[in-house]
Amino acid sequence: VAIYSTADAKSLHVSMADEAVCIGPPASNMSYLDIDKVCAAIEMTGSEGVHPGYGFLSENGLFAKRVELLDVNEEVYGDVDARGGSGEKKKVRFIGPSTHAIQSLGDKIESKLLADAAGVSTIPGFNGVVTSPAHAIQIAHEIGY
Repeated sequence: VAIYSTADAKSLHVSMADEAVCIGPPASNMSYLDIDKVCAAIEMTGSEGVHPGYGFLSENGLFAKRVELLDVNEEVYGDVDARGGSGEKKKVRFIGPSTHAIQSLGDKIESKLLADAAGVSTIPGFNGVVTSPAHAIQIAHEIGY
């Protein structure tokens, strides 16, 4: 199942998909970034799993969590008995990193702290909050700029 905005109706991913759902107008905040619309498309189609692609919601921990909380009907279209479905609900799988990984690696300071804790070499820098221009200058001197 592919989702698309009205601007992308003739896109390759839409024409190659077995099924496609329009989720809104071209503005990304009214389509691809609208978690409610994306989740509605998942529920409407009974999708078993969601790969977020690249960009847009792919690095959004809230989206990953919302997907994991969705329940969809095992069979959505046609006569359930004729297709052999039970009509029971099942969880949707988020095909990507865990919400913890998304949240940790989406935050530059948190990801650097995790790398340091794991013994991974990182570039010199400051792992806190810069409080003033004078503080920034002090940090730059300490790092070696």
